[in-house]
Amino acid sequence: MTRTMTSLLGLAFATSLMPVAASAQTVLDVVAWKGSEAQPAGLPELIEKFEAENPDIDVELTYVARKDVDKVIPPRLQGGNPPDVTMVDSALVDLWGGAGFLTDLGTDSPWYETMIPAVRDVMSSGDEILVYPLEVVGMGNFVNMDLLAKVGIEKAPVTLDELKATCKALAAEGIAPMIFAGTFPAMLYVGANGIDPNGISPAEYGSGERTFVGDKNFNASLDSVRDLVDAQCFDPELQAGLDPWATAPQEFRSGNVAILPQGAWNIGNFSDVEGLNYQFAPMPSAFTEYGLALDLVGPGWAIPRDAEHADAARKWVDFFTVEENLAVFLKEDGAYSPYTGGTPTMPDLTAPYTQARDAGSLILWPFSTLEFPKPLQSEWEDSLTGFLLNIDKPNEDTLQRWDDVVEDNL
Repeated sequence: MTRTMTSLLGLAFATSLMPVAASAQTVLDVVAWKGSEAQPAGLPELIEKFEAENPDIDVELTYVARKDVDKVIPPRLQGGNPPDVTMVDSALVDLWGGAGFLTDLGTDSPWYETMIPAVRDVMSSGDEILVYPLEVVGMGNFVNMDLLAKVGIEKAPVTLDELKATCKALAAEGIAPMIFAGTFPAMLYVGANGIDPNGISPAEYGSGERTFVGDKNFNASLDSVRDLVDAQCFDPELQAGLDPWATAPQEFRSGNVAILPQGAWNIGNFSDVEGLNYQFAPMPSAFTEYGLALDLVGPGWAIPRDAEHADAARKWVDFFTVEENLAVFLKEDGAYSPYTGGTPTMPDLTAPYTQARDAGSLILWPFSTLEFPKPLQSEWEDSLTGFLLNIDKPNEDTLQRWDDVVEDNL
């Protein structure tokens, strides 16, 4: 054997004794508008668990606010370098799925069969399902029960008569009864008193088949706002300029106001306040004795068509189909499951809202189901602010603006 050959054999033997390098990690690129410090939704905990179960995958979560997703993600989809997984809602499913940018997750999955039919209708595209829905989020009234107790009221108001009586009692004692900011809170109230859960489908308004102008229910809804003003629930001009996303929740957190229309995503934030005794109740409504639960079809996970790590992305989606994992997300985000069965995750303080849902006194919020065109939401917010600034102007002035937006988007 030559000296060269001996050297090569020795090198091979030495190489065989070296430790084997760890396999290359897959970095899973996930984009979501949950997972921030303000709204973690259990994602930090779930990512840690996912990575422990899949040691060859590292999750890189990028937080992008929902209002920015429309600007950030489309260039990546069009450029062929999308995230591996992205959070989507019904509007994005309709837009991106319609353009062929999302992967069909298949209707043969067990979770598809257990999806609540109304949610399935919203999130499906023909015979494809392009998203794994994560949650249904309640929207209703946060009610400070200690402030109500000061005026001898033990129950969160769920009818219009109860709401007006509560406002009068609180105002008489110098307690601020209600926040009714002209954008989101006012919109929830007007919707809850304009959409009869057993009456006209919201799709009839959104399609232009029926107009808002002249509609009995929506005229009555705007009239009832004036009744709330007369009952001293709020000062309309002050409410018109109130920030519904920062100032309004902080006022409730601080115990300065008794009633706040908002979404259940605030439950975790409010429950962190020591001594804040509150309940989450349905919106008082003229249509039902239970109050009306406004269910928002929330976001879900989608896998873009050109995802670099499609197999790892599918593992991420499948991870959330495990009941105990989804339950963490739901509990932390204050949401209901979009699937039948499963363990309840909502806290006891949501009992009034859950009771309304169980009684069938609910609607799916038409902006989240695309029954109302998306531009109509900003028009509702703007026009209701104007309505509060001039509470005596004819209803037609507000309602015609809604019809104009619908007509422009047909």
